[in-house]
Amino acid sequence: MKALSIISFGNKMRGALLLLFCSFLTFGAAFAGNSSRYVEPLTVYLTWQHSPESTMTVNWITPLGVEEDLEYRPNGGKWNQTKASHKQLPNDVPYLLHRVELTGLQPATAYEFLIGNKGVPYKFRTMPESLEKPIRYVVGGDMYHDEMEILHATNRQAAQQDPLFVLVGGDIAYASSNMFDFFPRWGHPWVDRIVGQKFDRWLEWLVAWKEDMVTPQGYLIPMLPAIGNHDVAGRFGQTPEQAPFFYSLFPMPGLPGYNVLDFGQYMSIFLLDSGHTNSVEGTQANWLASQLWQRRHVPHKFALYHVPAYPSVHKMTETIGAQIRKYWVPSFDAYHLTAAFENHEHAYKRTHPLLNGQIDARGVVYIGDGGWGVEKPRKPRRVDEKWFLAKAESVRQFLVVDVEKDKQTVKAISSDGKEIDSFSW
Repeated sequence: MKALSIISFGNKMRGALLLLFCSFLTFGAAFAGNSSRYVEPLTVYLTWQHSPESTMTVNWITPLGVEEDLEYRPNGGKWNQTKASHKQLPNDVPYLLHRVELTGLQPATAYEFLIGNKGVPYKFRTMPESLEKPIRYVVGGDMYHDEMEILHATNRQAAQQDPLFVLVGGDIAYASSNMFDFFPRWGHPWVDRIVGQKFDRWLEWLVAWKEDMVTPQGYLIPMLPAIGNHDVAGRFGQTPEQAPFFYSLFPMPGLPGYNVLDFGQYMSIFLLDSGHTNSVEGTQANWLASQLWQRRHVPHKFALYHVPAYPSVHKMTETIGAQIRKYWVPSFDAYHLTAAFENHEHAYKRTHPLLNGQIDARGVVYIGDGGWGVEKPRKPRRVDEKWFLAKAESVRQFLVVDVEKDKQTVKAISSDGKEIDSFSW
């Protein structure tokens, strides 16, 4: 097993301890074979592939040789047994990924589950069928960029907001090679294709997620991820084969890389690929227009993707952003997208509502710009330097989104819990 490659000394020590622990479990599991001996999963995390009000996908990772199934029940109800799939992760890494999609669940209901009929039960909540009460979720991207403690701090603040789920906006574990980052920008994809990705970064991020992303009431918080440039070997213009860990770890609700998940009839969330393993134009753009048209009467529609159409740091001439403005934004405008969550910039920004390339109260708000786990956020342009900016700050942050029947509110919260910005419409 290769040594962990971590930026700081503190992270090297943490990674070495994690590697030693995982190696011990791997040896123990291999020695024990498929005995009844219980091995606590290295991480457990929740995702969705279908209706969030009636399903939940449970994922967990163990060393090789540990194959357990799952039991679940409504809190206080009868236990139900279900079989899990068990598959070794790509590139011969010595871990198994286990997965169960629970179906036929009741909306707005608390459940608990056991892995292997042992250990302490985990808890989760299903989504409501309608917006009789407001719902809350959290958004952020550019996560495991620097030291683990920075990631932990933002994670814990986000979990304290008691969200029903999290939208993860790409550049999740920074698993692409950064060993040649001193080369010019054009050299990165070539280097990444040769070096590939480091699974230890993914595992460390997922272990931190299990530790931190639990609500004050003890519920695991599901995630819906979009892909970023550091989640794929080659960064831009690649295929899903160059992002083996992203696509293995996160079962997507639809096509590989771009998807839409419907929450009853009240909300739809579009997860898009900003040119990493799918082109912005062509098939993805046509699919987006069609899916938005089909949901034109859904009152709350949000899009999540990595590279921004309206950047706060980079220039407007950047290729991907220009493509998004050309091929996606007209569909956002035509079918009344509520807001677009953007990342990649390592800063905070909120635009004015934009429609047809102008400030218009009926338009789309572009908000976010990443920076969840970035130690030194970048300095964005001043609001008087870019016509579309309503707010911009150099700060590590995430978004808290509250959705009601006829209203949505977004707050930007710093990693130390301070409110940076708030906007309702």
